Amino acid sequence: MKRIAAMLLAAVLCCSLLIGCGQKEPENKDDAKDVLRVASQSDVKSLDPAQAVDVHSANIYNDVYETLLTLDENKKIVPKLAEYEQVDDVTYLFKLKQGIRFHNGEELKASDVVFTFRRGMETALLAFIYGTVDTVEATDDYTVKVVLTTPSAPFLAAMTAVAASIVNEKAVTEAGDSYGMHPIGTGPYQFVSWEQGVAVTLERYEDYWGEKPAYRQVVVRPIPEATNRTIELESGNVDIALDIPVTDLSRVEAAENLNLLRQVSNSIRYLGFNCEAAPFDDVRVRQAFAYAIDVAALTKAVNGDTCEVANAPFSPNIMYYKEDANAHELSLEKAKSLLEEAGYGDGMEVTILTDERKEYMDIATIVQSQLKELNVDVKIEVLEWATYLSRVYAGECQMYIIGWGCQTPNPDTVVYSPFHSSMKGNGGNMSFYDSAEADRLLELGRTTSDDAEREKIYYELQELLIHDRPWIYLWVTEVFVGASDTIEHMELDPVGTHCYYKVR
Repeated sequence: MKRIAAMLLAAVLCCSLLIGCGQKEPENKDDAKDVLRVASQSDVKSLDPAQAVDVHSANIYNDVYETLLTLDENKKIVPKLAEYEQVDDVTYLFKLKQGIRFHNGEELKASDVVFTFRRGMETALLAFIYGTVDTVEATDDYTVKVVLTTPSAPFLAAMTAVAASIVNEKAVTEAGDSYGMHPIGTGPYQFVSWEQGVAVTLERYEDYWGEKPAYRQVVVRPIPEATNRTIELESGNVDIALDIPVTDLSRVEAAENLNLLRQVSNSIRYLGFNCEAAPFDDVRVRQAFAYAIDVAALTKAVNGDTCEVANAPFSPNIMYYKEDANAHELSLEKAKSLLEEAGYGDGMEVTILTDERKEYMDIATIVQSQLKELNVDVKIEVLEWATYLSRVYAGECQMYIIGWGCQTPNPDTVVYSPFHSSMKGNGGNMSFYDSAEADRLLELGRTTSDDAEREKIYYELQELLIHDRPWIYLWVTEVFVGASDTIEHMELDPVGTHCYYKVR
């Protein structure tokens, strides 16, 4: 697949459209230049990495926190807060850089790292990061020893994930249950405020140990209606608009004072089944729906020609993507036969759960239309984002639509949580999929270090998932970001967790 990254300009002056933005205007132009204003698709769920791994939350706390390790421009693992040493197959030493301070003035110490690890080890949501950790201890103020239960090929890559951000023990303990509203990190921006549904405000941390951000302040406003984000960008009320809809791409391209940035992402869109809820507890029903849904037509209807159909539960950017997988065989005859075998030859009624995003509602509407061919009556239930996530994680749905992305180039990060039986519900297995064979392959993928063998394992897993159909893969997403021409430089992150501190 082509990797696309471009800034496009055209020569048509955009109209100045003004809508109420609910934000106080800067007192003078100099103040305006010092504030980076961003329109995002949804409000955050929490600013605590142990409580939220969704892209909207991570997109904010990515600038507040830092990880032990990071990826350079070549996707190579390099030190961030710590140097590392692998002592043996299961033992790692992390040596912290000294003099780094949290936003509350506390110096980063090994005890904070130990606290972060132990907290993560008790959180099902973070099993994809800490699931193989056996013990963690501070051997001195700046050294942390981590011992794994078994050799883990993806462990170091997991340490680069934004959800592996290091928190301050004192801040978390003092804030208690409200910590997600008062985050404290070591990052280039410190938290100022979060008015739910209105804006999150960050401010440059003047004592930051690394290169300081260009902007004094970042204000991120949730604007769920896609076209309104575009209008806010055109009118100059925001400098950056995330998730520009496909229908507005040409509009942004045609504005001489705007740039369109785009990149193939690490995420896919998919239609998920609750494998423990009737009728989808029968694999034949899931297979029948997969045979009946024309994914290529659906993808084109929603995205035009901007996205490619996904053949795997992760993006081609991720290792071991099986491009030749036959993930989308279309056959109404097979679909009807399978439903007959399963006892649903006369049809059925099912419900798709989705959030308010137009893209997701469009998917649901098209699926509803296509499944009429099977005499399936699809009801669509639309919820706001936080409620929607809670319902899906709790298994209170039959079908759902969502995106899933990988924070590292390693597939374990993106497949263990949603498909291992131990991860059902809040662990990330929102389909409540339970397969002994999938568990075996997922565990082998974690512990096998030979690259050729790992490729075979993940290819076999992908074939199994096509047969079992906990998901119907839809498309590989692209990141579309609109930016004012006052923005000289912005690096797009394929996960969608863009670094505002790198914006110039």
